[in-house]
Order: sequence, then structure tokens, then C-alpha cells
Amino acid sequence: MAIDKKLVSEKNSISGSSTNTSKTVAINKSDTELEITGELEEPSFKLTINLPNSPLKTYVFANSSELVQEIRQFIIESPETFSHTCFFLSWKGKRLNDYKELQEEGITQDCELDLVEDAYTEREARIHIIHLREILAGPFKQDPSSIGLDSGLSFLSAVTQSNEKSSNTNQTNGKFVKKPEDESLADQSLKTPFTGYEFGNPSLAKFIPDNFQRIPIKCLGSLHLSGWNPVPFERRTRGDLLYLSVTTIEGDTRHITACVKGFYINKSTNTHFDPSPHSELEKFQAHSLITLLQKISPSFQRNFKALQEYIGRFHVFETIPVNNCLPAYSWMVKPTKHTHDLSRADELYLNYGTDAVDSLRDWNDEFQTQREYPRADLKDRVLRERLLNKIQADFTDSAVKGAISVVNGNAVPFNPRDPEEEHMYVYNNIFFSKAFDTRGNFANLGGNDAAHVATGKDLEGIRKMNSIDIEGLYTLGCVVVDYKGTRIVAQTIVPGIFRRQDDSIIYGFFDNGRDEPRLCSDPQFHEILRKAAKALHIAEHSVSDAKGNTVNLYTSLETKGLMGDDGRRYLFDLYRLNPIDIEFQEKECSSKEGNDIPPYPHKLTLLRPELIEFFWENKCRAWAKEKRLNKQELEGLEKNNLTDDQAENDEFDLALNADAFTDYKQPAGEEHGAKKAVDEENVRSASKFLRDTMIPTLMVEFATFSSSPIDGASLTKAMHRRGINMRYLGVIASMASDSQDKNMEHIKHLATHEIIVRSTKRILRDLLRDVPHVAIQHCVTHFLNCLLGTSYNPKPQPTLPTDQLIGEHRRYLYFKMTPESLVQQIRDIALLHFRYQLSEDFVEKDVRKLPLLREICLRNGIQLISQVYHFTKKKSHKKDSKNKKRPTTFLPEDVLNLLPTVKQANTKCTFAEEAFEAGKLMIAQSQRETGGELLLQSLSLYEQSYGFLHPETAKCYSALAMFFYHNEELEFALEFQKKAVVSLERTCGVDSYEAVHSYLHLGLFEHAAGHTELGLCYTRHAMQYWEIIYGPFHPDGATADRAKDTQECVFGQEHVLTGESYHILAKALALAGDFKGALNAEKSAYKIFLSTLGADHLKTKETEFLLKEWTSSAVQTAKMALQNSQEKQKIVVPKTNPIQLKTPPQLNDITTVNRKKTTDKNLKP
Repeated sequence: MAIDKKLVSEKNSISGSSTNTSKTVAINKSDTELEITGELEEPSFKLTINLPNSPLKTYVFANSSELVQEIRQFIIESPETFSHTCFFLSWKGKRLNDYKELQEEGITQDCELDLVEDAYTEREARIHIIHLREILAGPFKQDPSSIGLDSGLSFLSAVTQSNEKSSNTNQTNGKFVKKPEDESLADQSLKTPFTGYEFGNPSLAKFIPDNFQRIPIKCLGSLHLSGWNPVPFERRTRGDLLYLSVTTIEGDTRHITACVKGFYINKSTNTHFDPSPHSELEKFQAHSLITLLQKISPSFQRNFKALQEYIGRFHVFETIPVNNCLPAYSWMVKPTKHTHDLSRADELYLNYGTDAVDSLRDWNDEFQTQREYPRADLKDRVLRERLLNKIQADFTDSAVKGAISVVNGNAVPFNPRDPEEEHMYVYNNIFFSKAFDTRGNFANLGGNDAAHVATGKDLEGIRKMNSIDIEGLYTLGCVVVDYKGTRIVAQTIVPGIFRRQDDSIIYGFFDNGRDEPRLCSDPQFHEILRKAAKALHIAEHSVSDAKGNTVNLYTSLETKGLMGDDGRRYLFDLYRLNPIDIEFQEKECSSKEGNDIPPYPHKLTLLRPELIEFFWENKCRAWAKEKRLNKQELEGLEKNNLTDDQAENDEFDLALNADAFTDYKQPAGEEHGAKKAVDEENVRSASKFLRDTMIPTLMVEFATFSSSPIDGASLTKAMHRRGINMRYLGVIASMASDSQDKNMEHIKHLATHEIIVRSTKRILRDLLRDVPHVAIQHCVTHFLNCLLGTSYNPKPQPTLPTDQLIGEHRRYLYFKMTPESLVQQIRDIALLHFRYQLSEDFVEKDVRKLPLLREICLRNGIQLISQVYHFTKKKSHKKDSKNKKRPTTFLPEDVLNLLPTVKQANTKCTFAEEAFEAGKLMIAQSQRETGGELLLQSLSLYEQSYGFLHPETAKCYSALAMFFYHNEELEFALEFQKKAVVSLERTCGVDSYEAVHSYLHLGLFEHAAGHTELGLCYTRHAMQYWEIIYGPFHPDGATADRAKDTQECVFGQEHVLTGESYHILAKALALAGDFKGALNAEKSAYKIFLSTLGADHLKTKETEFLLKEWTSSAVQTAKMALQNSQEKQKIVVPKTNPIQLKTPPQLNDITTVNRKKTTDKNLKP
């Protein structure tokens, strides 16, 4: 397999030449069949591009179906041609259309294209300036409009370069110097990447690698729009577009005109306007601003070249922007020094122009237009998926920023006379509302608690509807944003939604509170929903209104179908798409005598779609089994005794009524009553299936380590994958706690932690909604001090902004909080929401403070400064950077920012997912060649649909890396694994469990490739985050860190795995020459194997043999040591003189002791 190993821009070149195969693999997908063939990825060819005003050429790899625009984008991003942004491509003197494919323009492999400089417009001039600013910002550009600090970080190059520097240099006072040539080789051999690493004591001050550098090489003093803008009318007719002011490193200030022909130095100053060209026009003008700056400033030319070399040292995935999903924001950050930069204020204009027309988009029309894009063949489907993902990412970005503006009061409601909770907004063509029960729709279901849950359920329903992708059925673009304690729902605007047209609701139950309620079911809408109902396993049922009118519905009464002014049929209010978890609701949602646990706070307790799918499959298998058992009996019947209907009616049919166990009115009649009984029985069976089957199945997976979560996010993912709602966290924690299996200890810990985290999130939500923006830092720090800082300061006092009066803050909730009251609140919420009783001393007994701090910050969007935090008094003697003793663990200035947390209805690339799963299945069935080809095909689909930086694409990179590793193609394995690492860091987080696992795999691959020291660097980086995420002794941690101690903690001292750890440790000590330590470890292994496996087992015999061998070696080593010692005593030591140097024996003893301590430290936790 040949793979294009160098990625230079965001193009689909990685698997371009790797999928040239004639094989066809068919993958079943519902009623259709997807064929992925070797022709999916067309063969690439090399295009020659002739550069303007130069004999130089550049080359681009492309295929015939690529757009000309994609070739232009490659040229703009390529290091050889990045100075060109305003140009067109021509062939044989004919200008090529940017939006046509190469094959449509007749371009083939032998063609040479000309790069022709084009005339600038104001928009093109702005794009060119933005392009230059992005290059000057280096690999880590901070967007002024970003919602937080350090978006989309990756530490791969920093970790890699730290190993390179430590191999060749020592670090002194922050500067690297060469190692002295006479340094002892023995001392160097003692140093490893884990030298100085403190196991079990991770430091938040080292969360960001020391050598991680975000400040690029400075090329200019400043570059900003001149005060002479906008261009006067008389100059516009002469072609002037913009005026710039540039200060070079040499200190010269130049004024530049951007005109239709390019850029030139004019005669203006800060006080005198003269836009005419400089007298030496030929020297001081160029089509590219980069070229012009290189002409006027030698320092710019020199530093700009150095900057390109600096950027080139980073992995290319670290430097390209995250465009197709939200970038990850770290909860631990180190803010850079804020510098004076006039150009930051220009960003809005440069991006959107004077009237910001570029930012105004009809989001709904864009969503629905792309959904209507042709999907007949795979090529069109992939393009459709790409466009939908890009629109979703853009919409989410705008929705998040709009939600922040709404909460901060920067958006004006269109119903200002209503109470604040009922305010609604239209901002940037997006509709915003707050998740409160302002109209009483959820009064019988739990009020505001139910309304808050309903927004998440609605989003889940939209995601599910989008995944089945029924033609003719449309959903709204939707994003849910939690910010400063308020949940904001952002939706696209359906045409005509704000005009009072009650007849536009054509499906479901409509009650606006003013007119008479209506029940309707449009036949065409009902037919479209029939297709959706089959995929979702929801049942058709009859509903009547007060007048006796009866209609048939597939969805619940609350779900509505709307006919928009654009003629499209929209389905919204999808929060009741799934049926009720009736078993939970009957047991937990009402008060009962003798039960001290209060009723569950809301009745919107629904089954998850994954559970419905598992339930349907379970019933289908039972039906198929029964059918097979009856097959022989059926075959014995005469064909004449079977009617045609009986012969053909062999399709399994099971659907759940979304309105079962609700108060909907059913038509009268025995037939409807029987149907209702069947519907309710099916829903109850699904509810029992959840508690009786799925939860025990998950617990078995946990106990056997087939699923081994490491933090709250991975635990949540594991539960959701099995269709288990988070309200069952208490059940999981109780089952793990009651289990006698030590394998469940980490699950008990994780479940308890997750209950605490989710309880604190509810408390902090109320606290933040209660305080003004200026008091957020003080509110958050007091909350954290009351929960995590009581061992350092048992009585933390709330603080106030210095410019506020104390009396004004007495009414705020956080001011009344104490550690005791907070602990009781958490216990009450844990009991109410998760039906789990936390102990009174759970903070001291059940909490690991660093993992809990991380989870709280991530769930609530808190960004803290990366530094040492003292959780106990024993470290209180240390001072902070200002040499002042900290009164509490956290101070207000430690809180740097508060981020919004976002939920969105991401679309899935179903074809890529099918190919990926089929590839894994083929590999599992030992069809490795076909499986590898399928994985490469799926990678091509993922990259085209999602781009390079996306969690789904990263998943495919990881799978391919492991595939090549097992194929012993280590070069490819390393390449794909590095891409996976960077992609996961930038989209999931630098300390996400996905990124940590990827670093561990990368370390393994580097070791296999012979780069053991670099592999250990990656492993150390991963283990540092591992201990912050979970702490010590996670079962999976034994593969990389302190296996013996971890196995003893998890499985006990008499387990076979513990014995295996002792056995491996003994071999390592023997190889290191420590036969005494090897003997002690092997004795422990022998004792365990003898008691568990017996004396005749191979393991027991092997350890017995090694004990004899190492005993002999230890005796021989002791004799040699004694003999050497006696010989040294016989040596006469000459008298010392001024030129003789002698190492004192005490130093030799200290060295020996230190080496022993180092060895022991590396062996023991």
C-alpha cells in the first residue's frame, strides 16, 4: 500500500493513492446497499503552476474531480506561494472558473496552468491583509473574537522538542546550552524522561509544557488600518481601496495604499494626507503586501524567513484552523502578556466589511438547501455531508457568541415588556429563548426543571431525526448553550414563524393559549413520518380531542408539524420523541409513605433512543429464534392450508407508542382499548429491559474491563452507548459499592464522582445566575474553597469586588454559603436527582480533589490559571509568585474566564461510519488486507466530510495507526498516530481521555520503532494527565505505570495478574543487575503462582527455575563484590599533592545511596 505521507494543506491527499483497488465491498445499510469501490478516490496527478514575473514553478497533486477553487486554496496555503491571494488560474490564455471541476475545464496531467495576478477589490484587499496577519501570528493565533483562552491547543511538538533538547542540551535559567563534553557517560545513562517525575503527585503548574511557546518571532512593529480611512470619494475613482499604517522593526512608519493594482508606499504622514505614490514607485510598490514589506524592511525579510522556519517545525495539523467543529478549550491556561496592538480593533472590519453584510446569513435556508442537495451517488452524498457539517459548525459558532451577548445584555429582546425570563431575541438571524417554563407548558411535569431537561431532549430528537435523514422532512438548526447559570436555546428561523398563522400547524396538537386547541394530522406529513417511524420504532396511534375528532399520529401530542412559507414541512418540539420510562416514573416520581427520598423533580423521564434500538433487536432475536423453532412444524403443513397473507406475513413488527402512559384522550371502542393495552405493555417491557438487562450488562462489561472509563465523560459515554440515562448513576454506584468484586472499585469511585460533579453543577448554576458579571470570580472561588479547600482553610470567607459596597452583596446566594451548607446541598441533590445517599464525610472519604476540580471546571466552563494549588496545610509554607501566603486555596484572580458549555445536533457521515465499522469487522475476521482498504476508504470519506481536525476523523487515524502497527509498518503507524494525537488534542482537549490514550499508543509505536527515549517522553506526558484525570491505580493504568502496585490495589495480592507483575518486575531487575531485588520479586511471584495455579503449572515451574538461577547469580555477585573490596583495601594510597585530585570515599557512598534512591523511586509509587 502506498500512502501520501506529506500533508501540506486541507486537501484529501492522504489516502489519494492508497485506495487503488479493484475490489468491491458491499455494506448493508437499512433498505439500501452502499458500495465502496476502488474508484471512490480517483488517481492523483501532478499539475504544474507557472508563477508570475518569475521563471519558477510550483507543483500541485490533484484529481480530475477537484474544483479549481481547491487548487487556488492549496496555492494560498503553500509556503512557496503564500504571498499570492488575489489571482486566477488560466490555461492557454483562458481564465478558469473557480467553481468548475478540473475535468470540466479539460485539465489533465500534462497541463501547465498560469498563475495570473488579478485586480483587487476592497474585499480581496481585506482578505489579503487578514492572510498576512494570520501568518505573522505564528502557529498559535489568538482570535480576538474567541469565547475563551487557548482554543484548540496541541502540545505534540512541545513534547517532541523537549526530548530533542534534553538529548543535546541542558537548560539553565530558561536558556538551553550544550552539555559539557566531559560529562560522565554513566551520569547521562541514569537520566531518563521519567527522571525527577513524582508519581502520585501531579502538579497543575506543569499542566502546560515548560517549552510550549505561543509568542512568534516578531516581524513588524505594527500593521493596522490608517486613520485616513475610509477612502475619499475622489480617490475611489482612482482605484484606492484602503489605507494602512506600518511601523517596521527599524522604527520607520510608512503609510501604504491598497489599490486595485496592489500596494504601494504613499506620501501621507500621521498629520498630512497625500495618497500619491512615493517618488520611487518601482521600488516601493508590489502586487503583494508581503513582497512590498520585504522591499522596505530588511528586518522584516530576515525575520519573516525565520518565522516560516519556526512554523515549519510544528506538525501541520497544529497550524491549520479548526473549522468544522468547536475547538477545545483547556481548563488550565497560562495567559500571555497583553500587548498594545491597534490592528486588533480592525478585525471586525477586515472580516466583515463596513456594513457587516458578510456576517448576515439566512441560516435556515442554508441548512434546508443543503439537505435538498442530490444524494443519489456517493460523490454527491459526501459533498452534501461536507456542506452540512460546515454550516452546522458556522451556525454553532454564531449561536454561541449570540447566546453570550443575550446573557450579557448586549442583545435587545423583541418583547421587552414581558418579564425577563420570557424575553426572546433575534440576533444575527438566529432566534434565542431561555429554558424556563414561562407559559406553564411543563407545570404538571416539573416546571422549570422539566423545561430545562426538555431542551436537551429536543436536541436529542433533532439529532436522531437528522441521522435517519428522511427526504421531505425538515428540522430546525438548534444549539443549546449554558452560560453564567442560564440555558439559552438558539434556533434557525422558519419563514413565516412570526406571523400569526395558526393554520400553519398541520400535524400534532396546537394550543396557543388564546384560540381553541386544535388536533390535526396532514395526510402527506403523516406519510412522510411513516418512514421515520419505521426507523425509530415508534407506533402509530389514534388520538381524539374534546369534540370527538380523531386523528392518527406517529409522534407524541407535544411534537408539532409546521408548513413553512417556503413550502417545507418542519418538525419541531421533539423532546417527547421517545416513550416514558414508566418503571422509573411510577417508583420515583411520586411521594410514598415510608419513603424518605423525595419525589424525582420532574416527570420528563424518557427512554433513550439507544435503549429502544437494543430493546427492538432483543425482541427481534427472540422472534427469530421462536420462528426457527416452529419452522419444522410449519414445513409439515400442507401449502393449501396457508393463505397468501399467512405465507407472506413474516416480518417482525414492534413499535412503541410515544404517548403511552400519558393523559392523551383515546377514541372509544374495544379495539382502541386493546391497542392501548398492547402499547403500554410494550413500553413497560422496554422500561424493565433497561433496569433488568442493560444495567447488569453494563456492570459485567465494567467488571471484565471490556469497558473501562477513566473520567466522567467516558463513563457518561459508556452509559449512553448502552441506552442508560444518567438518572441511573445512583444505581450504578450502589451496585458497584455492594459488589464484592474489587474490579468494581474504580466504577464506584467514578460514579460517585460523577454524582458529585452533576450535583455541584446544579448548585453553581443557581449561584452564577444570581450574581452580576463583576462578582463571578468571587462566587466561583468561594464555591471551590468551600468544597475543595477546607483542609487548607476550614472557614473560607466570601470575598467581594473591591469597587462594590458590602451591603450590595449580602443578598447574593454565594455570600451565605459555608462548607457545611454546601456539603449538605450536594447530599440533598444527589439523593433527589440520583437516588444515592452520599456519606456526611464524602469530601474526605470519596473525593480525589484534582480529578474533581478538573470535572467541575470542564462542566461549568471555568478556566483557571496553571499554577500550584495548596489543598492541605502541609504545603502552606510555600508562597505564591508574589511571596504572600495565600489565605485560601483559590483566589478570585485565579479565575481567568468563564466559558459557555455547548450542546449541538451534529450530523453523522453515515457512509464513512459504515465503511469504518466494516473495516474493523474485516480485520477482526483476519481479512486484514480488505479491512485495511476499507479503513482507508472510510478515512477519505471522513476527511472530505469533516476535515482533518474532527473527533470522528481522529478515530479513523487511530484505527489506521494500530492497523499499520500490527502490520509492522511503523513509519505509517507513527504518521497516522501523530495526526490522531493533534486532532484529538485540538477538538477534545489536551487532557481528554481520548488524547491521553493516543499519547500512550504513540509512545508504544515510537518504542517499537527504536525511539525509546522519545516514546518515554510521550508516555510521561500522558501519565501526568492520567493522574490529573483519575488519580493512581486505574486498571488500565497498569499498562504504562506501576503495574505491580496497580494490580495489587485492583485485584489484590493473591491474584494471578499481580503475580505476573512481580514476575516481569523480577526480569527487569535481573537485566539491570539487581539480583537481590529480582530474587525478592520472583519469590513473591512464585508464592502467588503456587497458591493459585499449583506446583505443576508452567508459570510456577518457570519462576522456580529462575529463583535457582538468580540465587546462584546473586551469590556469585556477592563474592565478586567482596573480592573487589578486599583488593581495594590492599592498595596503598599515595600522598596527595596540589595537582592530584581524589574523590572522597564519602562522596562515593553518597553517589551509591543516591543511585539506590533513584532506582527505588522509579520502582515504588
